Amino acid sequence: MKIENGKKVTLEFVLRDNKGNLLDKTTKGDELIFTYGDEAVVIGLEEALLGKKSGDKFNVKIAPNKGYGEYDENLTIEMPIEDFDGMGLYDGLEFEAETDDGVGVFTIKEVISEEDKVVVDGNHPYAGMTLNFEIKVVKVK
Repeated sequence: MKIENGKKVTLEFVLRDNKGNLLDKTTKGDELIFTYGDEAVVIGLEEALLGKKSGDKFNVKIAPNKGYGEYDENLTIEMPIEDFDGMGLYDGLEFEAETDDGVGVFTIKEVISEEDKVVVDGNHPYAGMTLNFEIKVVKVK
C-alpha cells in the first residue's frame, strides 16, 4: 500500500542539520504516527513521502521554505521580566502565550537580569535550517 491522502503512516527517522548535528530522532516503540494530508509534518517531508510504501528507506533534504520557514527577526522581542510573574526563567525555556493568531510557542533566548528584561523568540527552533532526514517507512494503512 502506498502513501496517499488519508493513509495512516508510521515512520522512523533521524533528523540532522547541515553540519550533521542530531536534532531529533525516533526510537523503537516511539515512531512518528500521523495521517497523511493532515499537515502533521512539514510540507517538504509530506511531498517526499507521497507514493512511498512500507519498508522504503530514503534520505531527503528539505529547505527552510518547505520546512519550518525562514528565521524572522521580527519574532524576537524584549519583554519586561515582570511579565513572567516570578516564573523560574532560564535560557532555552519554552512557554506558550496568546498572540493575535492564537496560542504561540516561544523560547527564552536570554534573561538580562541587570535590565529586568527577557529576550523571547517566537520562531520554531528549526526555522531557517535545512533539514536532513533519514527516513524508514514502517507501516502504511
